[in-house]
Amino acid sequence: MWGIFLESVVIFQNYMGFHENGYLAGIYLFALLYLWLAEKDKRRRAIFVYAPTLLLFLFFCPLFRKVFVRLLEDSETYYRLLWLLQMSMVSAYGLLKLCGRHRRIGLAVLGVAIIACGNYVYDSENITRAENAYHLPQEAIDIVDLIEPEEGRVTVLVPADLIYFVRQYSTNIELPYGREMLIARWDYYHAMYEAMEEADVIDTDSFARLAGEYPCAYVVLKEDRQMDEPLTEYGYDLYGRVGEYLIYRDTQTE
Repeated sequence: MWGIFLESVVIFQNYMGFHENGYLAGIYLFALLYLWLAEKDKRRRAIFVYAPTLLLFLFFCPLFRKVFVRLLEDSETYYRLLWLLQMSMVSAYGLLKLCGRHRRIGLAVLGVAIIACGNYVYDSENITRAENAYHLPQEAIDIVDLIEPEEGRVTVLVPADLIYFVRQYSTNIELPYGREMLIARWDYYHAMYEAMEEADVIDTDSFARLAGEYPCAYVVLKEDRQMDEPLTEYGYDLYGRVGEYLIYRDTQTE
């Protein structure tokens, strides 16, 4: 039981971001504690005090977790119980109530909390400045504009780093595989993906044969992608270049 409890503690810490910035969790717990002491309205206490406290108790309760996992047969989604904590509502209501009763102290605490929780969003590796109105990489847009047909659809093979963006910009571009190949825990297998992404050096013969089975009218490769033979020797011509990407067209596919 103690081991299950410690696992729940680790899940809680990861969810709350204690390893990077635990201010949001601190504000939430402070607001919840303050509402325990200050909130007198029974209906509001039920929403902002009793419900979150009960959820926290159940989350850390080893017996509840064992029942949860056994009934749902899924231990990976246990953290989703924390979605029900109403962190934003409890934090906002608690701090505003503090400001209402203790204006100067409340405003000071609220100001410090907002400043402490702030992060420069562009420090994150997952966030970049928008390059256009679509909030997509400009290279992905330029590639689609270059190969998109006026009517109908076309199948295009692109590197993994473009998969998320090409279909967002245009549904006229079809891909042999999608984002399912990029989620490691899903453990999907696709021969075309293996040939495209997993091989250190692309076996051009089998690669071109697989691409022709779909058929892929265009193949987009990074200029530094290694191949044992040039793709132009297998019925493709170099159609264009966009940044670091080379666009090959299958001359045998309309």
